[in-house]
Amino acid sequence: MAMLSRPFDLLRTYVGSLTWAPFVQISRSTVLGLLQRIQQGQLRVTDCDGSVTLCGAILDGAPKTELKVLKEAFWVRVLLFADMLFILNRAELSNATTLTSSLASTITGLARRTNTLANARLNISAHYDISNSMFAAFLSEDMTYSCPIWAPTSSPKSVGESLEEAQERKLQYFIEHAKIKRTDHVLEIGTGWGSFAIAAVRRTGCRVTSLTLSREQKELADERIAEAGFTENVEVLLCDYRALPMPNEGPYDKVVSIEMLEAVGREYLEIYFNCIHKLLKPQGGIGVFQCITMPEARYEAYSKGEDFIRKYIFPGGHLPTITQLVGSIERGSAGALVVDEVYNIGGHYAKTLRLWKEKFEMNFDCKIRPALLSEHEGMTGRDVDLFRRKWEYYFTYCEAGFNTKTLGDVILTVGREGAMEMLEGIPL
Repeated sequence: MAMLSRPFDLLRTYVGSLTWAPFVQISRSTVLGLLQRIQQGQLRVTDCDGSVTLCGAILDGAPKTELKVLKEAFWVRVLLFADMLFILNRAELSNATTLTSSLASTITGLARRTNTLANARLNISAHYDISNSMFAAFLSEDMTYSCPIWAPTSSPKSVGESLEEAQERKLQYFIEHAKIKRTDHVLEIGTGWGSFAIAAVRRTGCRVTSLTLSREQKELADERIAEAGFTENVEVLLCDYRALPMPNEGPYDKVVSIEMLEAVGREYLEIYFNCIHKLLKPQGGIGVFQCITMPEARYEAYSKGEDFIRKYIFPGGHLPTITQLVGSIERGSAGALVVDEVYNIGGHYAKTLRLWKEKFEMNFDCKIRPALLSEHEGMTGRDVDLFRRKWEYYFTYCEAGFNTKTLGDVILTVGREGAMEMLEGIPL
């Protein structure tokens, strides 16, 4: 795994000892000047030389936090890339960007590899083939790696509810809204570790063909499906949705995809839904899709640049807006797929990410560290420590985004004209 500090070591060598110190000072002054514009809450910045700068003011109920700078290269990184998140003060801080970071983001955005058939597999592998043991160390026992649906606080079920129970509620939502029956052949795009396929077969006895680009996910999903006794009902294919042939018996009855659309890419969204259109039976077909979304007002700036998540966590990732999703469904299917419902569950993600982070930290030294060192030849203790900080920031970064509705997560239910199953339970 690439060390994030290496680019800065190279930069320092290139700039040279005579110019490095002034460069750091310019970077520090520029970034602190930006932070001094904070209006809501207070940020206490303690530099590596011990000096303290207070940004903002302490007001009743306003947040207060401290930033400790351990290495001077921090100031250079923020000046060049500004890969940090400032939600409450976004307007005052120009979305936490500098002129140089905007230029760098534009260049990296243009240079980012698109999700072609070859690149899509590499991008998925970069995240999901890290270690099955690592993911198992922070996910719930069902191994569902997506936003669940928690019981509302007004419900007695919310008291003491486990993450696995909330994930099961979400999986059942998919089964119910797709109107899955025993006779259905269901296409799942994005296997994960098999939790939806297992839940769908357990409840309905249907048949599932599930697609993944992760070899490690397929291996563990096959094991879990076999342990559940559903090998005859579920087939997991290492296959891109664009390369999937039509089944011999004809199109699928239902299509389900849970937080896979983020890996499709802006330029392939219409192609994705065109594939759905072709693979879903023309009479009565139903699809249910879950996707993390970007607010409409922030989308253009987001789509042209690069952020921490796309650079270090999900290479090739892209968060569409709800409008973009709906438009891509309409255009990709030539209007043959009708959006029936849009359900935003983004608020449910904040608690989930917090729980994942807590479990990640609790199990890191005893489970995750040994797994990373044993499964990745040449990985050092320093690499592991860097990985830990990167993922802790990932969890916190995303929790803040969902906790402030800066990010959304929608479940879209679509169907063909004449999909009468969608009327089940409605008095006619």
